[in-house]
Amino acid sequence: MDTNTKGISFKWISPFMKQCFVTAGVALNMLNHGTVISFPSALLPQLRETHFIEIDDSSTSWIVSIVGFGLMTGVIIIPFIIKRYGRQLINLTSAVLITLGWIIICLSKTTSTLIISRFIQGVANGFTAIIGPVLVGEYSSTKNRGAFLAVMSASLFVGVSLAHATGSFLSWQKSSLICSIISFLDIIIIIFSPESPIFLARKEKYAKCKKVFHWLKGNDEDEELIEILNSATTKHQHNDRIEYNTDCLNRIIIIAKKCVSTLKRREFYKPIIIMLHLHAINLWCGATIYDALATDILHAIVGPNVNVSLIILCMDLLTLVTNVLSIFFIRKFKRKNVLIFSVSINILSYLLIAGYSYLKTRRMLPFDCPIVGILLCNLHSASINAGCVSIPNIIAGEIFPFEYKGVGGMVCLLFFSVNLSITLNITPYLFTTIGLSGTYSVFALLVCYSLLISIIILPETKDRTLLEIENELRGKSIVRDNIELNVLVP
Repeated sequence: MDTNTKGISFKWISPFMKQCFVTAGVALNMLNHGTVISFPSALLPQLRETHFIEIDDSSTSWIVSIVGFGLMTGVIIIPFIIKRYGRQLINLTSAVLITLGWIIICLSKTTSTLIISRFIQGVANGFTAIIGPVLVGEYSSTKNRGAFLAVMSASLFVGVSLAHATGSFLSWQKSSLICSIISFLDIIIIIFSPESPIFLARKEKYAKCKKVFHWLKGNDEDEELIEILNSATTKHQHNDRIEYNTDCLNRIIIIAKKCVSTLKRREFYKPIIIMLHLHAINLWCGATIYDALATDILHAIVGPNVNVSLIILCMDLLTLVTNVLSIFFIRKFKRKNVLIFSVSINILSYLLIAGYSYLKTRRMLPFDCPIVGILLCNLHSASINAGCVSIPNIIAGEIFPFEYKGVGGMVCLLFFSVNLSITLNITPYLFTTIGLSGTYSVFALLVCYSLLISIIILPETKDRTLLEIENELRGKSIVRDNIELNVLVP
């Protein structure tokens, strides 16, 4: 049966095209994530120039930073709703909140409404940050999963560039209107997308799970479907044997024991350890530092009398190219190989820039050619987008078992948020005390440490089903039963 959950026939569309359609709903949400982050770069200069809304340093700080508070709020909410309400509804809620935020911004006449709308969008970003990789990982076939997850990182960059472009040529009201149209289109796509087959199986909706799975992936991947259904039925049989005492004290004791037992499980703590180190690579590879301190960095490496805007534009174009190439690399090569290659280049570029900067500041170079600094900056940028950013986002959609996706994602993103704040706060201080060369050497050591730990404990996930990855983390192998699907699901 080749129909979607809305009863519309798509027999002439291949499973790959259907996966492109449903993942487009997630990709547009990630694009919205990027526009929300970058919108102040267009909004604040125009407000200062036109005085349409009076802003001071305090309101400016809140308009920029409130998104971070909203993001942490969304991340904290996710574990309480992800297993109850499903992936599609959370993704839809995120798109609706983003759209609502853009409409409020477009109609805003006070700083308070701008701050409220930005907080709403921050909550939506918190939802997207966790549910996006999870949903794409469960929607897509094993052979396409890496490429689709890599598109998420590219979509984020496109959103950032879109906000910069529209803000440069249009008023902030028109820019927010364009963003709202895109997010409304996202709502339509999500409405016509099905729920995740794995979520449906865990909710004992086996017939619907089979229907959606075949709609998404065709009839050639039934082995994975059997794994999903077997895992779900085994889980429910185990849960049926658990008896909960109605006494409040005993219930608390049971919950406490369950929490302690969960913390000891390999499939819980091992993915978190892996993602903490991958997020560290994502953070310390230089992407966030360039976003915040690009002008200072380029002046220190290239020289004071350079056209920074032109250099940044060229680096943005290179970022777009390397993001597209990373999709090919991730589809073609193993995850760990791409990670090792891109991070090794990143460490090498850090050390080259540190050495070049050290010699430059002490006037020990036999020449002073700006093109050398520009090439080193572009090498560093290419390494960031070739895998340092995309691989952590891909693994985040593959590594967490079903029951820990919400909690695991929350722990890792909270770590990332706190670490991001600390890094952005101490980096200017490091530049002042130990210089660019010393700061880059420190970051190179941190990235090197994170890479070594990741190589040791990260399992290869390419071309493997989510259930196979989960069982390897658990330390078990999947036992495939020779069960007909029409026996499991009528």
